[in-house]
Amino acid sequence: MGKTAGLLDQGLTLRRLRVADADVVWLRSVLEAYEGLASLYGDGSGVVTLTTTPCQARELDELLDELVAEAALHRL
Repeated sequence: MGKTAGLLDQGLTLRRLRVADADVVWLRSVLEAYEGLASLYGDGSGVVTLTTTPCQARELDELLDELVAEAALHRL
């Protein structure tokens, strides 16, 4: 079983983004400001996975909509 499947089995909602290297730290700090909204996982490939609970998915999506307009983020 892959890491993504394991996260889904735990009842988490995933969002994947392509993020410029320079924006990963910025994105992490923005998410930290929204305590508990999402966790960020990346492997240095430029693609990050955000995990959140199903009840917080809408709030995360709204935040991502705003952030896509501000930085080099692309939803996958």
